[in-house]
Amino acid sequence: MVRIKVDADIELKAMAQKDRELVFGTVDQNRGHLRKWLPWVDYMTSPEDYIGVIKVWQEDIDNGTGLQLGIFHKGEFVGMCGYNEIFSLSRRGQIGYWVSKKGQGRGIVRRSVEKLVDYGFNTLELNRIEIICGEYNYRSRALPEGMGFTKEAVLADYEFLYDHYHDCIMYRQLKREYDLRKF
Repeated sequence: MVRIKVDADIELKAMAQKDRELVFGTVDQNRGHLRKWLPWVDYMTSPEDYIGVIKVWQEDIDNGTGLQLGIFHKGEFVGMCGYNEIFSLSRRGQIGYWVSKKGQGRGIVRRSVEKLVDYGFNTLELNRIEIICGEYNYRSRALPEGMGFTKEAVLADYEFLYDHYHDCIMYRQLKREYDLRKF
């Protein structure tokens, strides 16, 4: 099982089938908070809806095509972050994240993503890491912008959110840029 220690308070870990109640409960308690930017929230109506999702997360980890991890802050599950996709041949990965309202504003996601970026470049040997955020999701966009990612593109009508399309921003960081920022 994949576990990544971020710091004394935060651990990222792969989710197992036994965690589906935990994931569902957190999503269910945060529906209004999450659904504004996540197109899947309304379709997850019971813990059983996560059986197939967790199976795919596990298969992606086994196949090296993704790395979805639960965020645990002081032992409490507060959200998910990880590589939605890993393209080994291109040495490219795309990070995604969401956090409960309770987990917001405490630097939990930032520290988690910083660790994932380091893990991506130094363990997975990626050359390029992308983060895609809704154009008007300023809170989410602040993360890659604050971490020195480059705003690379506006993706028109990139995602369908229940009743409308919205534009997204693609950010990227290259390994050589990351290495320069470390000094």
